[in-house]
Amino acid sequence: MIERRVITALFIDLVGSTALTVALGPERTKRRLDQAFADLSTIVAAEGGIVEKYIGDAIHALFGVPLAHPDDPQRALRAAHACLRWAASQRQEASSFEIRVGLETGEAVVDVAAAEAGHQRMSVGSCVNVAARLQQLAEPGTVLVGPACHEANVEVGDFVPVGEVELKGVGLVPAWRLVEQAPIRASRRLPLVGRTADLELLSVAYRRARSGRGVLALVSGPPGQGKTRLVQEFVDSVVAESRVLCAHCRPAGETGARNLLRELLSTATDGGGLEELEADIAARFAGPDEQRRVLAALTHSAGIRTTPELAALGPVEREDEIVNGWRRYLGALAGDQLVLAWIEDIHWAESEHVQLLDRITTAGAGRLLVVATARPEFAAHAGLRPGGDRFFIELDVLDAETARELGRYAGALPNVDVSRAEGNPLFIIELARSRAAGEDRSVPLTLRGVIGARLDELPAPDRDLVQRLAIVGEIITASDAALLVGREPTDVAQALARLADLLYLDRIATGYAFHHSLVREVAYGRLAAAERLALHARYAGAERADEEPEARAHHWWEALGSPDAEWVWEGREELPALRAQALGAHLAAGQRYTDRFAQERAVEIYARAQRFTVGPEEAARVELAMGDAFGTNGAADDAWTHYLRACELHRQAGTHPPAEMYPALVELAVYHEGMFRRPPDSVLVQTLLDEGQRVARDTKDSASQARLLAAQSFASGDLQHLREALGLFEAAADPLPFVPFLRRAATLQIRAGALLDAERTLSQLETFAARSRRGDWRPSLETRVHAALGIGKLAQAEDAARRLVAASAAWGPHLRTHAYRGSCHVGLARGDWRGLCELAADVQRLVADNPDTPFCYAVTTTTAFAAVAHALEARWTEAQGLLARAEAPLQAEPFEREAVLLLAYGTLGRRWDAERLIREVEALGTPIPWHFRRAEAVVLTMLQGWEPLENVLASLEAAASGGSQYLAALVSAIREERDAARHGSVPGHAGLRDLGYLGWSQLLSHRPANA
Repeated sequence: MIERRVITALFIDLVGSTALTVALGPERTKRRLDQAFADLSTIVAAEGGIVEKYIGDAIHALFGVPLAHPDDPQRALRAAHACLRWAASQRQEASSFEIRVGLETGEAVVDVAAAEAGHQRMSVGSCVNVAARLQQLAEPGTVLVGPACHEANVEVGDFVPVGEVELKGVGLVPAWRLVEQAPIRASRRLPLVGRTADLELLSVAYRRARSGRGVLALVSGPPGQGKTRLVQEFVDSVVAESRVLCAHCRPAGETGARNLLRELLSTATDGGGLEELEADIAARFAGPDEQRRVLAALTHSAGIRTTPELAALGPVEREDEIVNGWRRYLGALAGDQLVLAWIEDIHWAESEHVQLLDRITTAGAGRLLVVATARPEFAAHAGLRPGGDRFFIELDVLDAETARELGRYAGALPNVDVSRAEGNPLFIIELARSRAAGEDRSVPLTLRGVIGARLDELPAPDRDLVQRLAIVGEIITASDAALLVGREPTDVAQALARLADLLYLDRIATGYAFHHSLVREVAYGRLAAAERLALHARYAGAERADEEPEARAHHWWEALGSPDAEWVWEGREELPALRAQALGAHLAAGQRYTDRFAQERAVEIYARAQRFTVGPEEAARVELAMGDAFGTNGAADDAWTHYLRACELHRQAGTHPPAEMYPALVELAVYHEGMFRRPPDSVLVQTLLDEGQRVARDTKDSASQARLLAAQSFASGDLQHLREALGLFEAAADPLPFVPFLRRAATLQIRAGALLDAERTLSQLETFAARSRRGDWRPSLETRVHAALGIGKLAQAEDAARRLVAASAAWGPHLRTHAYRGSCHVGLARGDWRGLCELAADVQRLVADNPDTPFCYAVTTTTAFAAVAHALEARWTEAQGLLARAEAPLQAEPFEREAVLLLAYGTLGRRWDAERLIREVEALGTPIPWHFRRAEAVVLTMLQGWEPLENVLASLEAAASGGSQYLAALVSAIREERDAARHGSVPGHAGLRDLGYLGWSQLLSHRPANA
């Protein structure tokens, strides 16, 4: 096939072969020449050129056939310069060559079929003659270029003019000598047209963020509408004044895709790995506790590593800690600048990450601007909160004149009608670039049709490669390509480079990316179903060290879970093995999502996993994992449903669930009843407790048995079950599996009034934490506060409370109120009424400053105790106002909210409210803990309800028998008050006062005037 083509001819002459023949002899010289020709030919091929023939000691190469590139002259120049470098590297050898090179660009008649077959005598033209003659004139070690080649390369090389030279058979021709090859420049970016108003909106958002606010700007539009191009123009205009972070979201599980937060950290720390992030945080934050908490929030939410401390928190507290960590980090990252987070295709992001960005930019963010691009439907379903710091920019199509202007910039030929693009910028550009605009071939009328036409322009092997690469996702490597086409990575590297030159792919730091997502979608859609599924299975089953479980699960789903899978794999022997691999990949991916609290993605991946299960036991594994995903995020009803389903599946298989499954199931129902919309049936819970203990005993799983006994103790109020569990712990050869039980045991002991036992358990936990270097095993300071206060060690409790408040400076607002709650209990015990009022004011400011944070009964405690303080000092109006605030329904542990409200009702003399609350608690029919009985006894003393007091004192005395000096002193002081009311004696409360519990003494002496 003969064609007229614009080509660049390259002639390379090896200088010195005659002298070398004399020195080495003909055979050795021939070997050196063959090696030199091989090396130089490799250099030419690497730049996309092809060797036409060898002429004596010279090489004649062409650029532009059999495949033309828009930068063929630049490629030829790069090859010439690389050949000079090759020659220079040989000079230290005795048997080296020098080279001289000639280059020229122009039109030639080319035999394309001969070029594709690798035959010689492919080209005839004036530019070939000029290049040959320039090579003959060049000095050894130099490159001479003709006028057309010089014009094409003037921006990419440094040249020295040598004037007009006489070329045999050609005449006078101007020539230039190449001095230096310039670095490869990025491809030309087209001007931004028709987006002035949209660009101004982004500038308004930027100015608002600069004023100290958190701002989110969402740029939406269909594919190809110019979202990325608009944001790029805006970012370029402010990059000098901003700290820019970037993230490109991709579909869940796609190979090479990292979640949104991890992408942001990657640009913030030049890699985003754990070591880089640790170093960055250490440099930005002074205190080790703040460093630890910020690092935990970032790494856990980004999926870099799991943090047991965060995993142990409830969903509300955990989310608050993560938001607080990101706010602190972004604030430190900004310094005197503004942080600009540019997020591409946010519609692919995990919903939890979108909600995090929404909260960060809603309040308290500081100088932060998030600019995100998305498909049009995203804004309606993302749940972004409206407000003055939200900018929603929906890109419209370009008008006719602007479309023509863009087409001219993109190089549209006169006969290309860009109006067919209907104003879509990418469509316009592709129409302009398409070579299918000739009279014999009509341009398709859809954007996908244009991209398909461009794919058809590729040679069959390259087109097949593009389609196979679409299997991987938007980001690919040479190794991916080699795997999918069954060749070595070095063999496909040249093809990838060609595709990048033709703008099907873009070169990126880690390999290649599709030039646009639509290019990948069109290429992917061309694969036949059987081939597509087989390629996904091949890719999923390959061993890759850096493969994320989410990516492997994605490819297994595409291979085996799509509607076509049933007929594609029907009757295939390998199907059972493939399904087993797919199940394992989905369980691993689901666990990753659960670990970073991405519940929606975890549930989706587990639902897919059920497609690959065989038999009820495998299905039960998935149901159990699904229950864990829901339970981790506080969706107790859904978690319970899936746990029960797992139990039923095991029964269908004729087996019991594994022993370790029962604690997860029962603890949810026993300890977190308040998280349920419809609490589980108590008879069923007890049945599961009994069944689980039998299974644990039969399988000798003492750690699971201990956890079940602890839950039984909590449900029944009988400490005998807890003592049995502690006996299992003490008899165990390996105590470490019992740590989760011990943490629960200490809380149960405090709740039951076994305070000295709780102190011993806490000490054991400290020992295990130190021995195993597990900070998450260390008991919390708040637990230490309550244990020490209950025993009567006020100074120890006060020290722990002080350290707790100091540490909480680095915490989120929700957990900070927990720290203040500990100080409130200490302040009440000591009688520091002014301090209680100040703490309540601090908490109210914290609540006001964080309107998007859900708070709990810690706020109730601080507010109710402040009401008590005001009432004791006769500030009744203030006390009533605070009590009204404290009555707001906030999430609370059983009896905690009731206890503090009861104390406030009694102090203010609201007898009816106090008696109502006591009746409501009694009506619950569950064991009542000592701390509520304590509040009840004190209130009855203040209100002089001596008759019902006797029964309450009996339960307090039982709790005091656990070794609490404080409770013993409190009971004694209450009896003094009762005796004083009956006989007129003067109560002294010596026991309480000796311990320093002056507040409780004052409360017992208080008699509300209006009671």
